[in-house]
Amino acid sequence: MLYCSNYSCQAPNSERSKFCQKCRTPLTKRYLWAIGPGAESCRTDELVANRYLVKGGRVLLDTKPGLLPGISTEQIPDDLLPYLRLSPYALHVPQVYDWVRLESAGGPEKLALLERSPLYLPNTPSDADPPASDPQLFPSLTDLWPRSSALRQLNWLWQIAHLWQLFATEQVVSSLLMPDLLRVEGPLVRLMELQLDASGIEPTLADLGSLWQQWLPSAHAKVSPHLDALCQDMIRRQLHASEQVIERLDEALWTVAQASSRQVSLATRTDQGPSRQRNEDACYPPSGTAQTLALTPTVTPLLIVCDGIGGHQGGDVASNLAIAAVQQHLQSSDLRRLSPLALMQELEAAACAANDLISQRNDEEHRQDRQRMGTTLVMALVREHELYLAHVGDSRAYWITPWNCHQITQDDDVASREVRMGYSFYREALQHASSGSLVQALGMGSSSLLHANVQRFVLDDDSLFLLCSDGLSDNDRVEQYWDLELLPVLGGRANLEIVTQRLVDLANSQNGHDNVTVGIVHVQLPSLSPTKLAPTQLPGVEVAPAPTAIASTAVVSPVGSLSAQAAQASKPLPNLSPQPSEPALPKTQVVSPVAAKPRPLPLLLTLLALLGAGALGYWLMRDRLTSLTGFPPAPTLSPPAEKDPAIALQPGAFLLIGRAAEGAPGDISGLVLLPSPPTVEGSPTASPSPASPATAGLAIDPGSVLMVLERRPPDAPAWIKLKVCSTEQAVAPTPAASPTSSPAAPPIAPDNGSASSANPTLPASPIGLPIRELPAPPAADTFHTPLPERSAIAPPGEEGWVALSDLRPLMMPNPTPTDAQRGVCVSSSPTPDLPAPPPSPPPVVPHAEPTTPPSDPPASPPVG
Repeated sequence: MLYCSNYSCQAPNSERSKFCQKCRTPLTKRYLWAIGPGAESCRTDELVANRYLVKGGRVLLDTKPGLLPGISTEQIPDDLLPYLRLSPYALHVPQVYDWVRLESAGGPEKLALLERSPLYLPNTPSDADPPASDPQLFPSLTDLWPRSSALRQLNWLWQIAHLWQLFATEQVVSSLLMPDLLRVEGPLVRLMELQLDASGIEPTLADLGSLWQQWLPSAHAKVSPHLDALCQDMIRRQLHASEQVIERLDEALWTVAQASSRQVSLATRTDQGPSRQRNEDACYPPSGTAQTLALTPTVTPLLIVCDGIGGHQGGDVASNLAIAAVQQHLQSSDLRRLSPLALMQELEAAACAANDLISQRNDEEHRQDRQRMGTTLVMALVREHELYLAHVGDSRAYWITPWNCHQITQDDDVASREVRMGYSFYREALQHASSGSLVQALGMGSSSLLHANVQRFVLDDDSLFLLCSDGLSDNDRVEQYWDLELLPVLGGRANLEIVTQRLVDLANSQNGHDNVTVGIVHVQLPSLSPTKLAPTQLPGVEVAPAPTAIASTAVVSPVGSLSAQAAQASKPLPNLSPQPSEPALPKTQVVSPVAAKPRPLPLLLTLLALLGAGALGYWLMRDRLTSLTGFPPAPTLSPPAEKDPAIALQPGAFLLIGRAAEGAPGDISGLVLLPSPPTVEGSPTASPSPASPATAGLAIDPGSVLMVLERRPPDAPAWIKLKVCSTEQAVAPTPAASPTSSPAAPPIAPDNGSASSANPTLPASPIGLPIRELPAPPAADTFHTPLPERSAIAPPGEEGWVALSDLRPLMMPNPTPTDAQRGVCVSSSPTPDLPAPPPSPPPVVPHAEPTTPPSDPPASPPVG
């Protein structure tokens, strides 16, 4: 009997059911591994603590997953503390779920129940029903060692070496010397449990070398020379630290990996969500990107996801600042020549550079405490056979394997900190009022107090990584839907661009409380094939059914966003061949080649019919949306080519003024409304003059809506006459923030009319994706109205002239403003029917200016 995880339902269901028979909630099936003195005495079908059903051996099923475990930290036994302190390494180490008394043992024995254990469910012959067999352990490392590739064998040894010092600190390093505790899930080394070191005995690297030497006879031919020399040096105690072992394994990995070709596919998407007024998330590459690159020594793809903090105080500014700072920092480094350790330090330095830039903006605007803007950060960088991951905050990264969805980042919140310090179990810590509060984020303080978490993974097989903000990860949506939405990518049956859109739709329909951003990294190694798993109970079987994940919840498509056909195709992890997540992608079929004459006429007629139906559907939907909302449908996710903004400068057109421009004070947009356009002596038409005074002008407030009255000259407008229709304070639903809280760009030194103060040309990017360039210096003949030291704000109804060169980077065409935005212009002539302008690109934040005088060129950033 399995009870519904919906707290308001909790109806009993059969263990074979995928959904609650009463409320249709996906049923959570959480299998646990028992440790303790009485673990072996558990009887099959026994119900422990009136909750946990013994499935056989030491495997138990939580029959009431909707209730919190009864665990308490009042008396945490010493043998469970290492699990808590090693919680950041849950990819390898199981975690404590509950601690219960075993009544059948007839004594005070207690069982510790571990989640995230190396368990799986074999598939049934029919994919129509849930798995009927009991959970099994993943194979041991020694069972799969002789049949694994050279790269995978080295990867397993490399992970063990990385865990050595961590386990030694917690006095559980003996766990790495017991082959039966070392289980493997494809490329991952996972431990069944932790074994405390014997009192007075401290295992050494020589003991580890002796164990590895036993695997030498069955090692791959490419691995044997490296492993033999390494084991000899470890046994002779010539290597005294695990870092030396890792360095030797890195050299072997580099040599073996060069024989494999790789390609990486990236896709990103961000969305405002149904309940937010603005999108404070940001991503790189820009939203809607979907591309595939061949990995070479000169191509290092980068993907970034940021979730801004601060709401109207500037969370969107902080997230874009972070992306610009990280790009600029990595652009200045030759990533190809850095050692793995140096590259990890470089990624941490990039996070610190972003933190300093945001903190500088906060300090300049006198933001304190909760008024400070900030952002989370999670970024992935692929180089050769490695993926580097850095994160700060609670934006997450997941590693998708054919059998599981692993969260590989730990949130920087209060609950996770309590667990790391051994003060509380995770689910108990989640009950505290401040459990979700972040303990660190970019922009909240000095970089000396920031600890960016940087990890490194060796990729020995096709690998899929998901980076996302909490708009998707909240409420365990990734764990619930990964096998339907993400697993088909590993089988080559899903398009990344479509998958990112479906994940955004899922987040909006199932969560919907926040902005959502997703990024996917798919690394493919065509020359390698995955090692098939064999159940531990059948060691002699060479090819076994692929295991089914047991940690995730059954899948149901979100109403209104995912197709009904995809919902019917939902299966509990079929044998690496789930139904396609996209109805438009049929199954691949092998057919005999048949010579046939091409028949282009039916194909042409079909294409014409589809185009006609698509056009008709578009116009019908456009009319429907316009009638409901008053606004035309939003532009497509892929931004069109940038056009000349002069098409939106016809008399009668409306413009929306964006955020502050480079060099502008924090309380104005950088635009000055002049009574009349200056003229150059002897010129037949009005032309800009650098000598024109600006002290008589009025500053245009960011968020103001303007109407174009006149352009001069008509054929090539250099000056535009505008009327202020409304300001942001007049149309905002809440009182506007003070001028000091408005986001503004970092101040720059005046150029004194000298071209030497312009931004330097950035070097070519070593990253294999387009880098968002810093703003280019204005041309010598381009006039920019100098800003007055103290300008009054132009009120609604004010008219004046603005130089096109000042207006162009800030204007946001708004051809269908609301009545409140029209303001004093509501009685003016209606807006002409103009073509829809392209969406404005995301703001690019300039880098901090050097401390040298403006006349000297800025110094290059330090490398390494």
